[in-house]
Amino acid sequence: MQSKKMKLLKVYLSSTDRINHVLLYEIIAKKAKDFGLSGATASRAMLGYGPSSILRNTRYFELVEKYPVVMEMVDEADKITGFMEKELLPLLEAQPKGCLVYSLDVDVHLAKMGDTKKAPAEN
Repeated sequence: MQSKKMKLLKVYLSSTDRINHVLLYEIIAKKAKDFGLSGATASRAMLGYGPSSILRNTRYFELVEKYPVVMEMVDEADKITGFMEKELLPLLEAQPKGCLVYSLDVDVHLAKMGDTKKAPAEN
């Protein structure tokens, strides 16, 4: 298979960022789905810090568990750019919390759906 030129969109934010009591990464994932992006993934980071210079990790118990979240979305360049300009940036620019958004050109070597039929039970 020949690789396909696509764009990777990454968003760094916090697990505690919310809009009207809804987690921000859930809002972004729903907006990505509604916009028609092929997929979105939010991953919990083990360790990180941003411009605030507060190092956050999952090692120590905190009253409110706050950790970095990284969101990734891959799709055709025009879809990623449209989503970023029409949905993501206006949403994030209106928020008081810090974040980081960037995109990269990537080569996608394989993107396939799994078999939607139920696999037979193994004995």
